Amino acid sequence: MKLNKFFFGLLMTPAVMMVGCGDYEDTEVASPEADADAIGAYFESSAVSEQLSPGQTSFKIVLNRASFSEAVNVPVKATDPDNFFSLSDNQFMFDAEKQVSSPITVTFNQSVVELQKTYSLKLQVADGVKDHLYGAGYTDATYSMVIDYAWKSDSLASTMVKDEYAGTFDKEGALAAVEIAKDFEVDEEKPSPDYTKNSLVRISSFFATIGKSKAAGEDHIQFVVDKDHKNPQFLTTDYLANNEISLKVNTTKLATGMTQKFAEEKEYPICMDLVGINVEAATAEAKTDNVTYQVTYELYAFDEKADKKYLLSTEDDTVPVEGNTQYKAKFEVKFVKASAE
Repeated sequence: MKLNKFFFGLLMTPAVMMVGCGDYEDTEVASPEADADAIGAYFESSAVSEQLSPGQTSFKIVLNRASFSEAVNVPVKATDPDNFFSLSDNQFMFDAEKQVSSPITVTFNQSVVELQKTYSLKLQVADGVKDHLYGAGYTDATYSMVIDYAWKSDSLASTMVKDEYAGTFDKEGALAAVEIAKDFEVDEEKPSPDYTKNSLVRISSFFATIGKSKAAGEDHIQFVVDKDHKNPQFLTTDYLANNEISLKVNTTKLATGMTQKFAEEKEYPICMDLVGINVEAATAEAKTDNVTYQVTYELYAFDEKADKKYLLSTEDDTVPVEGNTQYKAKFEVKFVKASAE
């Protein structure tokens, strides 16, 4: 009997296994498909920066798409109320089999543009909603534009800035990098160094450079010198206009990154107005590439709402006093051949 039960158990086991396998069904789930009309239009990046040289009045933008078998046009709209920019077309045009659209040209009124100031253009396609399951990128994009020269910081030697406000006018001063605009007054027919050209020089973010501010400001001291590195003059709107460049240059109310807090607990930004620049008498007539420049500027706490300037104070003032204080700074620039590259 024991043997029969053993064989019975062996016979039953395969049957049970066959029943278990019969419960399995091999199924296949299809991946979802995009709608036949889906384009999948997208910007590759949600934030794009465009740096233009003075004299440029436009830049180009393109759109991409996920489905690109047929020719199609995709409307685009600006989503911010600023009418600063103009588009050459209100739709991106795609040729058949092309993933990237023909470019749209963005233009602007250069006469109202300020040098080194950032302007933004916000664009949107497809009402901000992706219509394609596998669409990449973004339906909204912000293009930021700034017009500026290409500054080269290693073309001139560093300098020691001596400054009255910093209390170092008669002391060692603070080390600062001197920059030169390598694309300033470039002669396209003579790309090699031309030492008869003027030079555009600057010390960037002045008060952060001399250690008075932890935040970089807009207080760039930038000036033009002639071929002998003399006769300095601040870079101004008039200077650019004389060179047929319609750009504004801000030389007043320059944010320094510093603030002034008064006793009434109102805190105002400290601003700088550039007053004048000249060559120090000791080097005015010298035949040398090392020239000392002296800058005069005014500092004040600025109440933008009331449009008033207040005197700075080392102590909290009960009542802010209107006015400003004039200071001087001087530094030597060591011009080298690399500055003309």
